[in-house]
Amino acid sequence: MPQALAIQDQASDFAFALGARFPDLTAADLEVFEEPDADLIRVEWEDWIALFPQSEAASKQLTVMSSLMPHLRGFLSPTVPLWEESNQVDNWKRHWRAARHIEGRPLRPELIVEQNRERLVRDLAGFFHELHEFSVERARGLGAPSFREWRDEHEALSRRSLAIMRPLVNWSQITWARRWWSRFLDDDAVWRIEPRLVHSGVTIERLLVDPLVQQLTAVNGWHRLGVADPAVDFARLIDCYGTELGWRIVEHYGELGSTADAALFRRIRLQQTVSRFRDLVNAADRDGPESDIVANALKRLR
Repeated sequence: MPQALAIQDQASDFAFALGARFPDLTAADLEVFEEPDADLIRVEWEDWIALFPQSEAASKQLTVMSSLMPHLRGFLSPTVPLWEESNQVDNWKRHWRAARHIEGRPLRPELIVEQNRERLVRDLAGFFHELHEFSVERARGLGAPSFREWRDEHEALSRRSLAIMRPLVNWSQITWARRWWSRFLDDDAVWRIEPRLVHSGVTIERLLVDPLVQQLTAVNGWHRLGVADPAVDFARLIDCYGTELGWRIVEHYGELGSTADAALFRRIRLQQTVSRFRDLVNAADRDGPESDIVANALKRLR
């Protein structure tokens, strides 16, 4: 779970911002968290959750999410949240989105056993097959960022990650990282693909199952929704559940009619490395470049 913030005056600010919609809400009712993979604050109380952007870019991403989610509700088999938003559209700092908690328990790896394994493989593969079949043209019309913007994000990530690494690692390590990014960004096979609508933020906490762990019932964490390489979703999935289960899900995804060829497998492995660089940047921004979390993120890159 994201680390709780111990700043009570922030809770007061969030309660005030939410007050027009939830007039009985007080700061004492709120639990406040940082989202680990986005510039967002998550606020929880009773059966509600609210997201507050911490940058203008994060606010734009929430706009994409709240615009697309009504169209994904019913298109996807699992339940997805529907978001209300504040009327303070001129002030992105107070332009929150709120939704009711979705019932379900996180699909932790230890819950996957022989009796439910194949059913969950089918459900997860089916979810990604459905999501990746959503019309990219329609998603773009609803405000989803373009594939070009996704590439720009990688270029920015390369610059930021190398800047963080430079004072922390030796010459051979920074040389490896610089060469890896150069090859990746110049690789036509990475960029000349048919992009899809992707979740981009798959974690164990965001894939929810029923109490008996028989089926995937809901998916949360849609704030990184966008048009990108479907390999992104599978790279994160494999990081969550390991290679054996992850590759089985990818294989079944192909059996459903989606493209699951050697090129996809290669891009998944590349995106796993991109994910390591992103974890490094997120850790440095959140905890500082000298933190133990950054040191551990660097070890995962070696």
